[in-house]
Amino acid sequence: MTPEMRREVGRTSFEIPVLGLGTCPLGGVYAAIGEAEARATYEAAWNGGIRFFDTAPWYGLGQAEHRTGRALYDRPRGDYVLTTKVGRVLRAPRDRTGFVPPAWQAPLAFEPHHIFTYDAVMRSYEDSLQRLGINQVDAVYIHDLDSGYFKTPEALDAKLRELDQGGGYRALDELKRAGEIRAIGAGINERGMIRRFLADTDLDLFLVASRYTLLEHEIYRDEIVEAGRRGASVVVGGAFSSGILATGLVEGAKYEYGAVPPAIAGKVQRLSAIAAAHGISLAAAALQFPLAAPEVCSVVFGAVTPAEVAQNIAHFGTDIPQGFWSDLRGEGLVAQDVPLP
Repeated sequence: MTPEMRREVGRTSFEIPVLGLGTCPLGGVYAAIGEAEARATYEAAWNGGIRFFDTAPWYGLGQAEHRTGRALYDRPRGDYVLTTKVGRVLRAPRDRTGFVPPAWQAPLAFEPHHIFTYDAVMRSYEDSLQRLGINQVDAVYIHDLDSGYFKTPEALDAKLRELDQGGGYRALDELKRAGEIRAIGAGINERGMIRRFLADTDLDLFLVASRYTLLEHEIYRDEIVEAGRRGASVVVGGAFSSGILATGLVEGAKYEYGAVPPAIAGKVQRLSAIAAAHGISLAAAALQFPLAAPEVCSVVFGAVTPAEVAQNIAHFGTDIPQGFWSDLRGEGLVAQDVPLP
């Protein structure tokens, strides 16, 4: 496959490139990213054939959307796919001098408000267009609606009711029916949420972050198969499990944005040994693995330098011997019912 090849999204007529650039790291998730380096990273992606870009208001509190828009606004709009997310409204803080931005390194100075009502979804969508400087996106995802952000079951239930009874779903449906967007999706950070969304509505797309990788793929039989039966496709993000599958067990390696637990380290060692025996990079296998599933239409990777972009594009084109995949199955590292290339 080449990065610009496309697959259909669910039951829509919308097609999406099989490889895309995720812009979370360019919002400063680990370290502040300079403007020149960010622009060079986008340029490297475009020059390498990437035609799918995913962003969100949350990434750098608007920073990633601004950067994505500056990189793309003068490109022919029909040449690329652009997705963003709804559910966070960014507002200027009341205390501008004392404001401490959450989570990001050198973000923009805006307060995020996590809301899923009709008005909030519509504002989030319109604000994203303004930050991007591009008057249409192809799809939007409901962003970060899970227990990682809403700490009690009651709080999570209340936010799900905002989508349903508060009109968030209605707003998204209106945007799709009007032709403003071509697909509606939800971002998934934890197991169980695909089923919760499917219990309430039909979606076209799920962006599954870090839950469907060479290290963790139980979600396939539990939820991804059901999403496919309901007519939804899956975009896989975090194929490197926050970095460990790209870097291997080096000092400072990240898993789930933090330290690597011993059990994960042991599994990475086993995976790395099989990759070395076949003369391939584990990162290449991790990037290609998700697309074997018929429900998966694309994989997005994060990068903060042109070199990282070039390396991931090269990984995507690496020829991986069938024996590598067979060995993973034989060693019990991938379950029998999980598709392999």
